[in-house]
This record gives sequence, structure tokens and C-alpha cells, in this order.
Amino acid sequence: MPCHALTRVTQKKKGEITKRVRIYKFTRLRHNKARRRAARLTRLMRQLNHSAEQVLCFQEIQQNSYLALLKRNLTAYTHHAFERNRFAPKGGLYTATRLAVQSSEFFAYQNRGRMVSLGVADWALNKGVLVSRLQVGAQRMIVMNTHLHANYGGNWDPEHSFAKIQRDQIEHLADLVNAQASDALVIVCGDFNFPRGAFLYDELLKRTNMFDPLANDPRPTYRPFRIIPGAKKWAIPIDFVLLRLASWPRLEFKADIHHIQDTTRALPHQRFLTDHNALSLHVTWDD
Repeated sequence: MPCHALTRVTQKKKGEITKRVRIYKFTRLRHNKARRRAARLTRLMRQLNHSAEQVLCFQEIQQNSYLALLKRNLTAYTHHAFERNRFAPKGGLYTATRLAVQSSEFFAYQNRGRMVSLGVADWALNKGVLVSRLQVGAQRMIVMNTHLHANYGGNWDPEHSFAKIQRDQIEHLADLVNAQASDALVIVCGDFNFPRGAFLYDELLKRTNMFDPLANDPRPTYRPFRIIPGAKKWAIPIDFVLLRLASWPRLEFKADIHHIQDTTRALPHQRFLTDHNALSLHVTWDD
């Protein structure tokens, strides 16, 4: 499931800064449909160029060929962060921003799963966290773009093999969050592949003191195709945007879920861009 995420930062008035984070994901296509997948990605980028978003975080960029596509078509975004690997950027992660990136670094999850398993694609993509550090006015903002190992079968029992991999990964993620400067606003966004209510969700928030602004929103973020076995089971929130709050004056935030499609197309299958809904986060404070 190739996917994308965005952050916006704009000066609203003197002393006030606004940020918005959105996450977009795209359905995984077979190799013989890669051209169609690239076309959908291009259509989305055209929309983003006309948006007010300032930071875009892409997940599951599964081929290096998409790196040139992103840089060529995201003309409104002049700064790009990723770590190149042999066939695809590490973790499938890519961040583009209109703001200067002070530094960026990729951290591979220590437990990638096993090559000989249902999770071979996760293992091959070398999943991890892409950390981008931005200076917004007088404040520091850390954007962490991540995608955790898939839980095939949707069994989040602590003793299940995939849940154990995910647990190791959230422990690694928590260590990265906790290592950031205490005065920085930390935003963690991505596809976590587990729902609210799973022990993994509770453990991650407990370890990091992060806050989920959509914690009480039951709407699904994943919209599986009807032909997928057990599609209704997977129509749940598995994508999150999480905050580790900072002690900034008048810090406020608002989040929402959005259906993403290409409204310029006439037919439903032509309007399709992603099998996930987008998440938006709007944060304001006095600088």
C-alpha cells in the first residue's frame, strides 16, 4: 500500500503559526500495473501542489523510479528527505517540504521480521522511521514518518508472531520519540497496522506520553476493496497522527479524517486515488 502524508505550516498573523498534517495512502498494485500506480501518484501530486500543505510524508514508495517522479512533479516542494537503498528508498519513506529541513535521518527497525514468511515484503522494504527536523519560527518541530510491519490475519494477541514484531517496532519508535528534545513538538504519522484498543496502541502512548487527537473517532482510515476476504474486518482505524506536546504558549490542535479522490474524473474508478482516508492535523500556537 504506497502511501503519503503531509504537514502544513503557514504564518497566519504576527506571532501565530499554523500547522497541518495529513496522511495519504495508495493501494498496492501488481508489477504489471505499475504505470497505473504512477499515474495515480502523479494526479495526487498535482492536487498537492495547489494545496497549502508544507510537509509531505510518503510511505511505501516501493521503487527508486518513483523518487524522480516525486521530485519532478512536486514542484511546490523544494526540500526532500529520504535514504536511498538498492531498489527503493529505505522503509519506502519519503518526505518533501516547502520548509528547509535542518536534518533528516532514517532509522531501520531492529526487528524487520523474517525473509521466509508472509511478511517478506515488509522485510524487503526495510521498514523504519524517517525523522525530519524543522525549525518553525522560534520553535522546533520533529516529523516522524513511519510504517510498521503488517499484521497478516489481524491477530493482535501479544503472543502472535506478527504482534511480537510490531511490539519490538513500537518499542524502537518510542525510544526515538523519547530521545527528541523536550521543547520540540513531535509529530508521528503513518500506517501503524494495528487499531485503537490493541495493546500495541496503548503501550506506544504510555511509553511516549503521546496524544491521539482522534482517539474517540470510530471512523475507519482503511477502506479495503470489497473483494478482499474479510473486508469489513479491516475497515478500521489503523493510521494515526500522534503528538508529543510541547510547552508552547496557547498550543491548540484539531484533527479530522477525509476521503481523498480525484474529483476531476467522471467515473468512480477514475476518481480512485487511495484505499485509505486522509488524516489532517491543525496545530496553532503563539510564537
